[in-house]
Amino acid sequence: MSEQTTLNDRYRLIEQIGSGGMAVLYKAQDLELGRLVAIKLLRPSLVSDPEFLIRFRREAQSAANLTHPNIVTVHDVGQDGPKAHFIVMEYVPGQDLKQLLRARGSFDTETALAIIIEVCKGIGYAHRAGLIHCDVKPQNILVTPENSIKVADFG
Repeated sequence: MSEQTTLNDRYRLIEQIGSGGMAVLYKAQDLELGRLVAIKLLRPSLVSDPEFLIRFRREAQSAANLTHPNIVTVHDVGQDGPKAHFIVMEYVPGQDLKQLLRARGSFDTETALAIIIEVCKGIGYAHRAGLIHCDVKPQNILVTPENSIKVADFG
């Protein structure tokens, strides 16, 4: 995908901000609402698996029903052509916990506890709503410049 790619004539991809085995994450512009969003774009090699597509959509639908300050908000799910399946989420500026740990080293006890408490608030809320996060790891814990904590990727 290039920087000029637009999905569904609505989401203009700006830059790649992450990637994993199943998807690539982009910072994008929602042209209709004029806001920055994050787009999780499923890798084309996975779209031929109907069961995987069902799980991908289910992830979006389940996470979209979660409204909590410590969980990344899901705004939309869509498809643009046969190979472009995507989830539109809140764009969270900052870094993930893995990046912060690499840059800073370990955290002092007070800071580590503060992060863990916020992560537990988000994950606990999701669990009470019936959604289990199966991939809790530093890359899925986002830290904003104001040190707010957001749990991402309920896939």
